[in-house]
Amino acid sequence: MSSVQLHHSDQPVSIKLVNTGTEISLVDYLAKKCPSLIGPNAFFRPTLYLPNGHLQTFWAAYYNKTETNNKVEYERQHVATEDGGTFTLDWTPSFNEMPVDNTPTLVVLHGLTGGSHESYIRSLLAVVTKAPFNYRAVVFNARGCANSELKTPRLFNGARTDDLRTALIAVQEKLGASTPLVGIGFSLGSNILVKYLGEEGDKTPLIAGVSVGNPFDFLNSSMHLERTWFRKTIYSGTMAGNLKRAFNRHATMLSKHPLVDAEKVQNAQTIREFDDLVTRPMGDYDTVNDYYRDASSSVKIKHVRVPLLCFNAMDDPISPAESIPYDEIKINPNVVLATTQHGGHLGWFEGNYSPTRWIVKPLTEYIVAMFEAHDEREASRQSQLTPQAVDDAVNAAQALE
Repeated sequence: MSSVQLHHSDQPVSIKLVNTGTEISLVDYLAKKCPSLIGPNAFFRPTLYLPNGHLQTFWAAYYNKTETNNKVEYERQHVATEDGGTFTLDWTPSFNEMPVDNTPTLVVLHGLTGGSHESYIRSLLAVVTKAPFNYRAVVFNARGCANSELKTPRLFNGARTDDLRTALIAVQEKLGASTPLVGIGFSLGSNILVKYLGEEGDKTPLIAGVSVGNPFDFLNSSMHLERTWFRKTIYSGTMAGNLKRAFNRHATMLSKHPLVDAEKVQNAQTIREFDDLVTRPMGDYDTVNDYYRDASSSVKIKHVRVPLLCFNAMDDPISPAESIPYDEIKINPNVVLATTQHGGHLGWFEGNYSPTRWIVKPLTEYIVAMFEAHDEREASRQSQLTPQAVDDAVNAAQALE
């Protein structure tokens, strides 16, 4: 059993509850609303045959390939960027099913080479977009991801937050500026989200954020992957393979970049080698380490000005515990870090017969709490939704997987 450990400022920010007008510290509010984060039930019990980070991470990859439950359906929107590029937004429910209104909306950022199809995204959206929550969600698919066309020789980049800004503008244009928005990112997407939140401060339209499996410090995480044969070959090698496949899907366009040699890219054996051959020149960096330093959200997290929950597993082999910016988190009253001893990278599987992701429970509790705190209509609508009712809804949804 792995208890949830919280790390935060000694003086957490106070949030004003819109339905009562009273103020309460962020941590005290989470203690009331999120029993999977704080309290006697705040623990994760891994699947018996997935007791460590490697097995949890391997199962996450297997789970994504074998899951066939398509209970999350999307409506796609194409968004043009100022440089002539494009990315896509996948909305759920469709606008035929839920016409445009100001329903609280979750904005989702996927991991490396991922998209709205990923099981770690669908497992959450299958809960929060259904009764009793009935939120709207939109997945921001990065350039060239999720079977989208690439119109310029620029692939996704962990340091670039301009497309996220454009995505949020498109979301607000679609739903209206008064619609409450909470952002959540996974792995690479969580780093982009936290970096963006640190850059924007209190100017972001997001009322809160969630970071899951964030590598935080790209340079240190890269060194961690390079340090042993196993991590370099299995994890870094696998991610390099995924990146090369993403590159090859758009090779005709990406080969137009004057500094990218498509033939050399095929020889990349690690993520660092790929970044040196592709991401570095596309981002106009002198060295790959310059890119890693610029991309790291660890240097921006102290500037975040909205409530932010960061969730990491200490045995994550890809986003290592040594990269977590504990000091920066503890000086920012807006940030709460939750860690578990086990869980791997985007795993957190529990149950033995048919494992499901435990992480969906604390994430759902936090999302509900943030919408309740900041939106009067939502506070009234969800007034009967106790923390136990939230967990019951999650359990019911996962029973269908």
